[in-house]
Amino acid sequence: MIDPIHAFYCSKEFTGLSRLVKLKSGGRCARCGGIFPLPELRAHHVQEITLANVCDPHVTLDAGNIEVLCHDCHNREHKRFAAVSGARRVFVVWGAPCSGKSSYVAEVATHRDLIIDLDRLHLAVCNCGLYDKPDATKAEAFALRDKLLERIRYRAGKWEDAYIIGGYPDRTEREQLARDYGAELIHIDTPREECVRRACADERRAAVRDTVVKWVEGYYARLTF
Repeated sequence: MIDPIHAFYCSKEFTGLSRLVKLKSGGRCARCGGIFPLPELRAHHVQEITLANVCDPHVTLDAGNIEVLCHDCHNREHKRFAAVSGARRVFVVWGAPCSGKSSYVAEVATHRDLIIDLDRLHLAVCNCGLYDKPDATKAEAFALRDKLLERIRYRAGKWEDAYIIGGYPDRTEREQLARDYGAELIHIDTPREECVRRACADERRAAVRDTVVKWVEGYYARLTF
């Protein structure tokens, strides 16, 4: 089961509110006063979200309880600097195609965090589309992923937290991954019907819509808890 707090941050209600407060901020950080591109800002709850109040919309979805902060101020607020915490957290973000894994990570990760997303690695190594990955370069994308995973395993580099994004429908595989990398599992538990709807609605997937829908259906056929 996905943690209720993680589930809240994945919800349409919060992501919509987050976009709204960032737009209203004009890109200005409420702490340092700097102006930043909207993707570099974070919607921060003044009253912390806890298991006791995560179901209370008067806390979680009250725009008056949200500050718009830049990465540095948000990190400082949560004392996430490695020098302070002494820990480097790793998260395996897993779920079906079109479930919102990358969107979740984009909402919670900072520019000091390491993100391993095989889709993005494919885009980085060749001239291809999001759903058109040439066989000729797949091995290179996998090689880059494996190198980054090695750095996570040994906590090499100066990154703070790390996010490993993938499907991982098989329980044994994802639990082994969590053990290998000292990671916490975060399940983006989007219903099958919603994943299919997103696959059909996304114009980027129009040319391969049937294929993506088959990926979704195949994922749920292999899913084990």
